Amino acid sequence: MKNILLSCAGRRVELLQILRRALRSLEVEGEVVAADAQPFAPAFVMAERRAIVPPIASESFVLKLLQICADQNVRWVIPTIDTELPILAAAREVFAAQGVTVMVSSPEVIAIAASKRATHAWFVEHGFPTFSQTTPQQALADPEWVYPCFAKPSGGSRSIGAMRIDTPEQLRSLDPSLDYVVESLGQGVEVTVDAYVSPRTGRCVCVVPRQRLEVRAGEVSKGKTIEAPAIVDMVKRVCETLPGAYGVLCIQLFYEPETERIQLMEINPRFGGGYPLADAAGAKFARWFLEDTLQLPSTANEDWARGLVMMRYDQAIYVRG
Repeated sequence: MKNILLSCAGRRVELLQILRRALRSLEVEGEVVAADAQPFAPAFVMAERRAIVPPIASESFVLKLLQICADQNVRWVIPTIDTELPILAAAREVFAAQGVTVMVSSPEVIAIAASKRATHAWFVEHGFPTFSQTTPQQALADPEWVYPCFAKPSGGSRSIGAMRIDTPEQLRSLDPSLDYVVESLGQGVEVTVDAYVSPRTGRCVCVVPRQRLEVRAGEVSKGKTIEAPAIVDMVKRVCETLPGAYGVLCIQLFYEPETERIQLMEINPRFGGGYPLADAAGAKFARWFLEDTLQLPSTANEDWARGLVMMRYDQAIYVRG
């Protein structure tokens, strides 16, 4: 058996199903083990195998995952949320010594992505187009700072605490404990990009831009794959410039189709919540990751469907308590 551990499974039922299909498509005898800190997570309930883990902040989190991997014949660990990434990146070699591959980029990439301030600085240092960024205090002191603008916690995720700022008064009212950054507004349409970096070659072999048509709680609820060669080229350069990008990354940006102007915004070194659209379009990142790590011939390609629209909806799961 070669099983996959879906860590912090939460609501990622679609990703769970994608991982199952990847195993079956390669005729790998294995199942998906869903790990979560509480038993009523939808993906946890829907998995073939399940394991309760302590909270990520617990000192025993990694030890528990290692124990699950040993007990349940786990060959791969797939992280799903930002807060576990630095922990798993630091422990990647410990898992490898046990014969387990964790799909996580280097600690350097995780550190760049974890802070919006660090991400912006990295884009600027390497000459990639991005927004103007400053602190609330510096924006208030700058008579030429342009409103409206956008404010968000430097270490935030899922759009928590993010807001449009129309006046200096709104800027003054921000909670200082959240360490806000302030950015110029993006121009054009918001695009999330799924990218796959081959563990075998280190090359970014596939990039799928998908326009965010509608967003709920920071995650795309309606999206469409788009033809945008300028985005594909830019994201490939970003991924191959990052110091140790590995597996799947999700990059957010703004794009003006008429001028092909790009403004890079965020890097998420994991499966994005809207990745199922890319998979449905033919970008089978999960299968390709298994092929690469099993040293099988790669079927990775860039022949995915342009113009495919995804519309997500809620579905209830019922279990007896």
